[in-house]
Amino acid sequence: MSLISVEKVSKSYDNFQILDQVSFSIEKTDRLGLIGKNGSGKTTLMEILVGRIFEYQGRVQSAKQLRIGYLSQDLGLNPDLTVHQEVLQVFNYQQQLDDQMLELMLELEDHPDNAQLLQKLAQTQDRHEQNGGYQYELSIKQALTGLGFSPADQRLKIKSLSGGQRNRVALAKILLQDPDLLLLDEPTNHLDIRATEWLENYLNKVFSGAVLMISHDRYFLDRVVRKVLELRNQQLKIYRGNYSAYLQTKNLEQLTQAREYKKQQQFIAREEEFIRRNIAGQKTKQAQGRRTRLERLERIQAPESADKSMQLQFKPQIRGGNEILHCRDVSKEFGQNQIFSGLNCDIHRGDVVGILGANGTGKTTFLRLIRGEHSPSTGVVRTGHNLNFGYFDQELGGLDENSSVIDVVWQIRSKWTESEVRNFLAAFLFVGDEVFKMVADLSGGERSRLLLSKLLLENPNVLLLDEPTNHLDIQAREALEAALMDYSATILMISHDRYFLSKLANKLLIFADAGVEFYSGTYAEYQRDQEESVTASSSSIFAVAQTVESPQREPTTTASTNPASTTPKRERLLVAKKRAKSR
Repeated sequence: MSLISVEKVSKSYDNFQILDQVSFSIEKTDRLGLIGKNGSGKTTLMEILVGRIFEYQGRVQSAKQLRIGYLSQDLGLNPDLTVHQEVLQVFNYQQQLDDQMLELMLELEDHPDNAQLLQKLAQTQDRHEQNGGYQYELSIKQALTGLGFSPADQRLKIKSLSGGQRNRVALAKILLQDPDLLLLDEPTNHLDIRATEWLENYLNKVFSGAVLMISHDRYFLDRVVRKVLELRNQQLKIYRGNYSAYLQTKNLEQLTQAREYKKQQQFIAREEEFIRRNIAGQKTKQAQGRRTRLERLERIQAPESADKSMQLQFKPQIRGGNEILHCRDVSKEFGQNQIFSGLNCDIHRGDVVGILGANGTGKTTFLRLIRGEHSPSTGVVRTGHNLNFGYFDQELGGLDENSSVIDVVWQIRSKWTESEVRNFLAAFLFVGDEVFKMVADLSGGERSRLLLSKLLLENPNVLLLDEPTNHLDIQAREALEAALMDYSATILMISHDRYFLSKLANKLLIFADAGVEFYSGTYAEYQRDQEESVTASSSSIFAVAQTVESPQREPTTTASTNPASTTPKRERLLVAKKRAKSR
């Protein structure tokens, strides 16, 4: 039986149809990617599956005792707990068994010959082992470390975390619950490349259940999913294979449909011309017969016109010099905290530089150094002549919350008529009354589009982009990629979107704990070099291992896997007793 079966589900909001006769099923080991434009109904469909939306037409059937892990916008975290404490709640039952065992051990110190206590301890230990023993602490460490939390981060309270960090805590909790089905709404949001790769590996090699994910991360979809579910015009269509296979199949479908539609339209035109010329003449019966057949003809649907997407075209107003940026031995510190060091690079006109690295390694700080918002702690940062910087802020700042969309444009182009402003904003998908929406009421995607419209109006010859694809759906990302590929000036862009980096960047700045590496090549070339380096290193280690006799090791005991075993026994028992009494 399927984990979930969806049969002819429809959903409307205030007479606006969002889902129409949607049907599909989720099997035990499925890896499904749910894609579609923003507002197409993806999250609505997920919330129907998880039982948060009850009013709909159709039927959803779930397997008995189905355990679902759902990553949504409503994270439900306790602000007063630390990161580790919050995630530890997943293993409440194992902790209860820990406490029971320690309580029994405490009693046995006073009554060492009590057979009943010994038997009860043995039974509790068996249950403890059957539920993974002390493995849960290692699982927590691996999940939090993989998702980018350092040991110090794990001691922070939830209320002190950023929105992105809270999202990662919720993701860790859901993964550690090991459900039968994972429903993930944009799981790679707020993940750097290293954390995204960890999640890919977890889903591909560790997690054995089914996955349905909403994602605009095309690289992630390519590496994880085996079927693509596309929501389009309120209906769902299923494509086998990953995202690249979906694109190939869809393009072939569109070409075939266009060819068959054109062929049928030509046939209909010939038949209608015959009917027109002969309906009242000697061939009246033939004309009537053809008209009847034409009326019964199953018409091929006209190919859908291309989706509306942003129409972007960046045009530098002035040409800058050939040297854009010169950095030598640059470092930056805030107080005693060193953000990065050892940065050396030369950027020239026309370069597209991808800036990547873990969160918190100084990427945004570097862009602010270029803009002159900060000064380097050591080293030299020199920018070229006649440069006009355009800056996209990942926090989506730089917009007046009390202005309307149309006012934002008028503040830059005060002489434009309302018609000219409307035509301009329509290229960024703001139409009708949407141009009068207040900035404070805009969604993340709408803010991103409005900020990009401001960049275009400023006519920069150097673009500094900090996570420009956040909040954009796939169609909008493709439009931005096309515009940047035609851009004749210089781009420095921070991004965790590997697909985006692969298409655009010809040089890389890689920020890491050990310093900053400048790589003159594409992201694909960098990946290949990294893989070859790892392979060569592994081979070298293996060769050395063959010539060195391994030292004898003491056998690992069960106690050594117990994270509590580093504490003296009596102290551990007293802690356990105190914890048990506090319940």
